[in-house]
Amino acid sequence: MQKNLILAVVLSSLVYIGWYSFMEKKIQPQKAQTEQAAQAAQANTAQAAAAQTAAAANGAQAEPQALPENWKKDSVTLKAGKAEYTFLTSEASLASAVYEGPVAPIELVPDPARGFFYATLPGKFALKAKTEDSVEFVSKQGAVQFTKKFTLSKDNTINSIEITAVNTSGKTQTLAPWELRVGPGLGTAQSEMKENAKLCKADYTYNETGRKHPTIKELKDEPAQFDWVWTGMNNRYFLAALVNSDFQNTRPLRRLEKVGENAKTPMLVVPMPGVELAAGARRVWTSSFYLGPKDYSLLKKLGMGLDRAVDFGFFAPLAKLADSALGFFYKHTGNYGVSIVILSLLIQLILTPLSFKSFKAMAVMKKIQPEMQAIQKKYKDDPKRMNQEVMDLYKRHGTNPLGGCLPMLLQIPVFFSLFTALRNSWPLHGAPFVFWIKDLSAKDPFYVLPLVMGGIMFLQQHMNPQTSDPSQAAMMKWMPVIFTFMFLTFPSGLVLYWLINSTWGFAQSMYLQKKMA
Repeated sequence: MQKNLILAVVLSSLVYIGWYSFMEKKIQPQKAQTEQAAQAAQANTAQAAAAQTAAAANGAQAEPQALPENWKKDSVTLKAGKAEYTFLTSEASLASAVYEGPVAPIELVPDPARGFFYATLPGKFALKAKTEDSVEFVSKQGAVQFTKKFTLSKDNTINSIEITAVNTSGKTQTLAPWELRVGPGLGTAQSEMKENAKLCKADYTYNETGRKHPTIKELKDEPAQFDWVWTGMNNRYFLAALVNSDFQNTRPLRRLEKVGENAKTPMLVVPMPGVELAAGARRVWTSSFYLGPKDYSLLKKLGMGLDRAVDFGFFAPLAKLADSALGFFYKHTGNYGVSIVILSLLIQLILTPLSFKSFKAMAVMKKIQPEMQAIQKKYKDDPKRMNQEVMDLYKRHGTNPLGGCLPMLLQIPVFFSLFTALRNSWPLHGAPFVFWIKDLSAKDPFYVLPLVMGGIMFLQQHMNPQTSDPSQAAMMKWMPVIFTFMFLTFPSGLVLYWLINSTWGFAQSMYLQKKMA
């Protein structure tokens, strides 16, 4: 890859990260929506506070405490598809969800004491019924009986939860406000555990005016501003989301909790208002939920905007196209590493005319550099005349100062889209390539790929036309070293992509040097 592209990648990274991480999140929706959201947020904040106060006053279920080592004696386990679910009976919550990943089993519930789908309802639960794919718990507090039923899908897609409150007395009973919780935290693959503390977050999606697909938004210190489509916990590879829910008439919020050494782990909270139950009346709350990997093709098929959980970055359309292309090549090769090689070569073939044009423009600029310096020295006191002479020089040689950069800058969206697609692709998790590369989503254990890549970049740099700018020349000299260290911990699938590009660029430079000579 040409040196201008390498420099452009580094510089544009700052712009890309700055824009995508900060500016995009500050874009405000339409004024009417914002005003409505502010009113709803105020109402929901008051509602949540009232829920907690009333729950405490009415003797609601106590906050779960640390569990003893033998807590699984008070549990029920169901096996469904690639996952094993363990429910804590006394709390009627999901205390463990072990997903059979391609590398190793993955625990998705970091804190069994609080578990997932824990409801702050009065009393302790007992097992009522169990089938092959469902489990139901029951609790009675005074005249109100609660049941909580989980039904699991056999293919690890859409599951359901049903909570029922029945007034068994002849008098009206008041059910205090309560909460349904997911988290704190969300488990992930072992290779992602170190980074998971920063990646794990509580999200929700809403239908924004003028947009075809739901907009995803991270929950911060305030409740959700808009009516949600789905809400849940989210990290790089996994999603725990509530969808098609009776809880959508309230706004979810996020709390920061302590899990292990991390004191700022997000937890999703869906507060529910108190209700009055007439004599013999019942109230049912149902919700579907998804708990599993963020496989884009699967989530897209499930609908309900769940695919929005996969972060494809600023160049999302190109990243989605790259993800689909990898899937297509995998069907024909059976190896994601080979698929990355094919896709990288295909992209370079398409961009070869731009590379030729860029190389030629840089060679011409190098050739006319002495004449340009002479013009600048001669007309240093007459900027207008100097600019005119320089433009005439460009015209005589059929080039322009952007000729070497602009074609290569067009590759920036391609680079970042592939970067995002490969880094967030669930199918690459545990996908082997050859020999020592057993997992394309993890770093190269022996650092062979990044070191070879750095060596090729170093050789390529010395073959390209050199810049006359001392500061730029110094930067280019250190660029292979910077890239090598930067790629040491990157997923090997990403390093493989950049290695193919560097090798192609090196071969291209050799050919063009010979041709231009």
